Amino acid sequence: METNLKQMDILSKYNSEVFMKPIWSGDTVYHEAVMFADTADGYVQKAKKLLYPIDEIICVKNNNLDKDYVQDVDFKVENGKLVWLENGSCPIWRGYFTVPIDANDSYVDPKLSTGTSATAASWYRLEENGDKGLNLIYDSYHEDCTVYVTYKYSKCWSDLNEEGYTPIAPKNKSSKIKYFYEKLATGQEVNVLVHGDSTATGCTSTGANVTYELFGKVADNQGNYTVTNKGDGYGIKAPTFFEQAVNHIVKKFGNNNEINYYNISLGGSGARWGIENLSPRINFLNKHYGKTIIPDIIFIKYFANDVRTTPESFKQSFEGMVETFKKLYPEALIVIVSGKVNNEKCYIFRNARENILKLQQVLCDIENKYDNCVVAEATPVWESIIKSKDVEDYLSNNINHANDFWAKTMAQIITATIEKA
Repeated sequence: METNLKQMDILSKYNSEVFMKPIWSGDTVYHEAVMFADTADGYVQKAKKLLYPIDEIICVKNNNLDKDYVQDVDFKVENGKLVWLENGSCPIWRGYFTVPIDANDSYVDPKLSTGTSATAASWYRLEENGDKGLNLIYDSYHEDCTVYVTYKYSKCWSDLNEEGYTPIAPKNKSSKIKYFYEKLATGQEVNVLVHGDSTATGCTSTGANVTYELFGKVADNQGNYTVTNKGDGYGIKAPTFFEQAVNHIVKKFGNNNEINYYNISLGGSGARWGIENLSPRINFLNKHYGKTIIPDIIFIKYFANDVRTTPESFKQSFEGMVETFKKLYPEALIVIVSGKVNNEKCYIFRNARENILKLQQVLCDIENKYDNCVVAEATPVWESIIKSKDVEDYLSNNINHANDFWAKTMAQIITATIEKA
């Protein structure tokens, strides 16, 4: 890729090559998300540390990638950090990060600039018995106040004796993979099945739900679920993490294979729900499409809603899902994806940090028991990322949903895990 990216127009829209450049290698980071803040409840984030100390800014763009901000007019670089300038035009979040649990609920009104959800605040409290909680930010409010930064670097923060992100590539586990790459070489169509929580539905990638349908929570007496038809996406329409990963692998190792995406995930669900509802959702999947779907690769991603689940219970549920998939689709590659770090201003997530590492270890223990089953170990990557970045940069709802930067980083982690060595 040429150095003068500004002249190539590839940073002004979704570009798969750009999005799949790993954050742990090279000398350039592409489209790293940053949200400046000077909030109504007293949080100030005007000087932002990025993954690496900035040497040179290539561009700073809005969330639609169609507007450029000007260095030393809208922002400046100081001590390797990106700094918001008072009289510039870079957006900044001036609403709330936290709200009282008895606040008026205005979240559902997209015309309001500081949407508030007291319902969310009462659940995601700062302290277990406290009177304030996280504000559930309307996703578009967050992204309207987010900029995407492409920059060059030559050092890590540790070189400057500061804490920060450590660039370490995820473990490659392609030696465990059977059948999948042989299938790609034939040029036959590739079926992808996704099962998980809200992030597995695609929340909140700009291209979520464009290539697949989603099913409701409860089936009727005939075993039918409501179906959300394919959507249009918005903004740059960047694909979900699983689409970016599969598209990259198929393009690199395939033979013009057509890719079909099927998604039986549900927002707000956990691993126990995942195993209890797996069989009926598969039955409806086949009924809805009028054929038996045989996936070639299966993504399982339950994590965010399980942070307080005991490792023993988590293992029982997850292993049940893996065994069910193995019986139904013995040649399918199973990719289990561990989770990010959610907003630890909330006591639930703050107190769960040790447990989420135990949950990832549970997933790795399951991986070791089954052939053609791998874990994309994302949790340690995000633990390292938050040593540099504020979680508000990637948590598009301020709690547990995430933006295009999160999705492309997860896609990079998955690709590094399964890419044929």
